[in-house]
Amino acid sequence: MERQPPEPKPRGASDNEAIELCREWMIYLGAADTVVAAGAAVQACELYSAGYLAWVDNQRGNLDMAQVTRAASVSAADGRRGLIFVRHGVLPQAVDRADELGIAIFRFDPHGGTLDGGNLLGRELCATGLAR
Repeated sequence: MERQPPEPKPRGASDNEAIELCREWMIYLGAADTVVAAGAAVQACELYSAGYLAWVDNQRGNLDMAQVTRAASVSAADGRRGLIFVRHGVLPQAVDRADELGIAIFRFDPHGGTLDGGNLLGRELCATGLAR
């Protein structure tokens, strides 16, 4: 059975709904074992799978370098690849830093039900999927 992308959310998405939506996107992209972090894991990330740690930024404003640097630090210590899902913009410096550190940025739109890459690695993974 072919995976289907998540359904659009015409009313938008609360923070918890955005996390669940991004979990569905990770599964669609191939990380079928993705779960929402709970307990102590919430201190590190919002989502994780065998190969990835992911953060979801559902807030207004732009993703900044500090968020990218934190994701890279946690991912490096853990040994899994880092993904950041953003609903709004990304500062150009954050894109450059994510490219340097190997962090994929994805832009998600709950209303339109779309996902695209926000940096080089994000675009690549949108095209090729998340391999284990």
